[in-house]
Amino acid sequence: MENTRQRTWERAKMASLLDHVVVAMDDEKIAEYCREFGADVIMTSESFRNGTERCNEAHQKLGNKYDIIVNIQGDEPLVEPKLIDSIVKALQAAPDAVFSAAVTSLKSEDAFDPNRVKCVVDNRGYAIYFSRGLIPFNKSGKVNPQFLYLLRLRIQSFDSKFLKIYPELPPTPFQLEEDLEQLKVLENRYKMKVIKVDHEAHGVDTPEDVGKIERYMEENKAPFGSDFSLKKIDVFYRYFIISAVIFDFFFYRWPRLFS
Repeated sequence: MENTRQRTWERAKMASLLDHVVVAMDDEKIAEYCREFGADVIMTSESFRNGTERCNEAHQKLGNKYDIIVNIQGDEPLVEPKLIDSIVKALQAAPDAVFSAAVTSLKSEDAFDPNRVKCVVDNRGYAIYFSRGLIPFNKSGKVNPQFLYLLRLRIQSFDSKFLKIYPELPPTPFQLEEDLEQLKVLENRYKMKVIKVDHEAHGVDTPEDVGKIERYMEENKAPFGSDFSLKKIDVFYRYFIISAVIFDFFFYRWPRLFS
């Protein structure tokens, strides 16, 4: 029976702007399973501090030949192919940015969940800050039902030249305190373009999230087939963390972001 790993791979393959899709991981047992359903797997080091560094190694092993790398975390099994394409277009349209991300509206019940990363954006669509706490935080200490809080989705893209630089940058105070790799980008004064989308965010952070996703798929008849199940999601969210999705600019059609 097909499971979440294969479904995530297939969803990524449906994106129209991706030239090459690979799975980057450090667990050989799970890697072999991915190869069985046809995935292109790249083995990476176990020592990386975050997925951005893992994507950099995967890109190096592919010969550093791509302009944009899209990182899709494997705990977003309902990722939309159109969302993947939108992330690519966002970076393409913002030559002053080295990174792009996507956000959607935050549900009130997730306001104080540290596993749901929140974001604030300026009036030009660039990230100001990401936090595991509720931001902005008002003086009442309560959720304002009239305010549109933003939830970061677990998909992001990088310019390949910046991706080479990222591992060389020392860890930053906010990055370490929040345990969010995006903050190292902002603390070093690089720009990150953010797009707002209407998307049902159903990431898998805990075993309890499994039931939420299955209920959502049943209620909305999500196109995964009647046999789709997340009962073995514990393996999924522990090991299948990063899908390094590589986008080629097709040089005869698009200019490079940086000369």
